[in-house]
Amino acid sequence: MRHSQKSPCGCEITGTGTEENPLRIVFCPLHHNYQGAIAIALVRMEQLKQSIERRNWTETEFQFDRVLRALTKQNQP
Repeated sequence: MRHSQKSPCGCEITGTGTEENPLRIVFCPLHHNYQGAIAIALVRMEQLKQSIERRNWTETEFQFDRVLRALTKQNQP
């Protein structure tokens, strides 16, 4: 089953339901230039999720910092 959600900006996020590619994002013109940074943030979030599931708290702290850096880097000029 696929689930699609449209953001107010115009980006469309679709849950594909596959393990290999769980999300597909169609970027709006505003965010089109940020797609690489957004993809990195999504990968970092997946790594954070995995470290939480493994209950590896040292790794979780490290991955959390990486997610935070990836998200804040998008807003810098």
